Amino acid sequence: MSPLEKIAEEFRELGYLAEIVSNDGKFIGQGAVVFDYAVSNGRYKGRTFKVGIGFQEDAYPEYPPHFIYVADLPSPQLLVHNSFHYNNVNWLGFSVPPSDFWDSLPLQDKNMRTYLYRHLTRFWSQV
Repeated sequence: MSPLEKIAEEFRELGYLAEIVSNDGKFIGQGAVVFDYAVSNGRYKGRTFKVGIGFQEDAYPEYPPHFIYVADLPSPQLLVHNSFHYNNVNWLGFSVPPSDFWDSLPLQDKNMRTYLYRHLTRFWSQV
């Protein structure tokens, strides 16, 4: 199972309709796992965005995804790493590695549940 397939499976286990988007040069690395995400905090609280998670590494869960992509996000306050038009949608890509806490986690906690609740929540408070 590829890292993207493993990540998509973990998001599905959390109740998200996650799909793998193949890489055509837009998403950095091998592509992204894309799903609808209802924002629970920050200035976008209460809104739902299409979010993509991607990375260049091939050693998940040891190395976590550090690219977060958001479709049709208006005026972010966080530095945008790249932007592109894909599938009739404007995407913004952010390079936000969670290594400040991920590296010290035990292996059983290196999963998308931890990523979602610790990292994605933090991302929405900054963006």
